[in-house]
Amino acid sequence: MGLNINLIDQLTFYGSYHSNKWNQLIHFFFVPLIFWTTLVWLAYTPEAFQYDVAGHLPSGTPEYARYNGAYFMVLGYSLYYILLEWFAGLTWALFMGVPLWVSSVAFQQLVPHAWAWAIGLHIFAWFMQVFPGHAWIEGRKPALLDSLFQSLMLAPLFVWFELLFLLGYRPELHQQITSRIREILAARQSQQEPLLRSTK
Repeated sequence: MGLNINLIDQLTFYGSYHSNKWNQLIHFFFVPLIFWTTLVWLAYTPEAFQYDVAGHLPSGTPEYARYNGAYFMVLGYSLYYILLEWFAGLTWALFMGVPLWVSSVAFQQLVPHAWAWAIGLHIFAWFMQVFPGHAWIEGRKPALLDSLFQSLMLAPLFVWFELLFLLGYRPELHQQITSRIREILAARQSQQEPLLRSTK
């Protein structure tokens, strides 16, 4: 199945699992942490090519702009987000993607056993999202249990859109997505879906 580039469909899907503001706040901090720790692991991969970016990044950071697996992960996410919505995708790439990429490489190079620190932080971030976020606050299973690919791809963009909406970006889009999420939640309310649904 190909990538779904319908922005409203994608944000509605993810948002229907994250309608509680406190759960959204938890994800606001821990989704980037999960993304960043993954980049730390990918920073151990060899560079695919070299390119001098000294004139494009702040002083002291170009040495950590390595074109390894971390770079390609950020590039892939950025391109997909730009396809979904150019402004949100471009600003995510500039203000989240690039800083997370460069800082992950710096962490991998400067911190002994960076991979081990990343494992600990990664597990902690997932714990905070699944248990306080979904089991206790949202009362609904994580989206990844229904669509792993969509969840992993959409989480950083959903968090970024929540910030953009808070700043007043595209209020009509925000209202449209919110209305669709409410319809989905109303349809599910009578089912009282548990955190982990039986597969029988």
